[in-house]
Amino acid sequence: MTRLGALLLLACAASGCAAEEAERADFPLPAFGSPPPELASGRAPIVHIMPAQPGTTPTIEHPEAIAPLHAALARTVADGTVTRITHLGDSSIGMDDLPHVLRTAFQGRFGDAGPGFVLLQPHSSSYINRTVSLRNGPEWEQLCFIIRRCLADGHYGLGGVSFSSRGGARTTITPRGGRVVSRAELWYAAQPSGGELTFRFGDDREARISTRAPSLEDRWHVLEREAGAHGVEVTATGGGSSRAFGVVLETQGPGVVWDTLSMIGAFTHRILVHDEAHFAAQLAHRDPDLVVLSYGGNDLRRVSGGIVDEAGLSDETFRLLDRVRRAVPDAGCLVLGIIDHERSGARSIAPEFVEVVVSAQRAAAERAGCGFWDNAAAMGGAGSFTEWRQRGLAAADGKHLTPRGRRVIGARLFEAIMYAG
Repeated sequence: MTRLGALLLLACAASGCAAEEAERADFPLPAFGSPPPELASGRAPIVHIMPAQPGTTPTIEHPEAIAPLHAALARTVADGTVTRITHLGDSSIGMDDLPHVLRTAFQGRFGDAGPGFVLLQPHSSSYINRTVSLRNGPEWEQLCFIIRRCLADGHYGLGGVSFSSRGGARTTITPRGGRVVSRAELWYAAQPSGGELTFRFGDDREARISTRAPSLEDRWHVLEREAGAHGVEVTATGGGSSRAFGVVLETQGPGVVWDTLSMIGAFTHRILVHDEAHFAAQLAHRDPDLVVLSYGGNDLRRVSGGIVDEAGLSDETFRLLDRVRRAVPDAGCLVLGIIDHERSGARSIAPEFVEVVVSAQRAAAERAGCGFWDNAAAMGGAGSFTEWRQRGLAAADGKHLTPRGRRVIGARLFEAIMYAG
């Protein structure tokens, strides 16, 4: 029973679920068992998950760095609280594939506490949250994505995207798959030119919010009601320029929330263009029990092109991790190393460059006091991408895993997290 979630995920990948692995945005995931009476951490040794697939199941390096997650999960089991994981990354977490495997595993084990943080509008075709339906109409007139460095003030919001409208823009977010929510929180900015937002939660909870203030500042507005499959609507109603970042949807617990904040195409150092105080305030307000970071795939072309060396990339990664650690010092911290690559952007990638990036990330994680999990080793090491592609586990683009491959990695990572320590 202590490895129920991982074993059910294994069974899915080895049986009928594999037939659903088409490269499309929506695919079913298995149900997981009910929460066990105790946590798995320290109860049994890690095992190699999915032995029929290439690669292995590495352990978490410096597992003490994710102890706050295990403590939070223990509280969820004992007291019915909510455990929050915030996952920041590039296209390695695009389409919400890998995070949703992990979300499904943790929520199946400990309870579903909601979709978590949802952007107001996709910033690319690869942004999706698999727990909700997201509709826009009319769209927000100004969408500023952090990789474009388009905001002088550096206030991009936790998800790296700022949305603005002078009136008329509307976002509707609806839980999928019978999920229920009881708490909705709008994340927005107040500013001198601010307009008005209307925030609706279900049929009978509504707030009209002025976003005007003497100076730029982060604000949040919460609406609560009985648990149900309630939708949320955010509308810019005019009177100035309204600016917002996203909505958090949760229940009162017990359960787990896994935020997916994918910043497609981002270099590691691009996240540092956030205004530092703003980023710290956003992350601290989210109050995660674990922060997971998945960057580095785009940095491969900088490394292979001689733009940055191992020491430089390690320093960039440390600076990002240091900001995270100072913003939420009581949270756990976990760096997921890059998967193996054959390409990055238009550039071919030799195995030695993968090893350079992994080494830089590992050193930065240790320096910052974060855990590290070796994704490339989980695949079989640098140079393993070809076999994964031939088995249908990695994509023809040479950069990404298929949904099926992400399930393999997700099952192995879930096992590693649960038995860390």
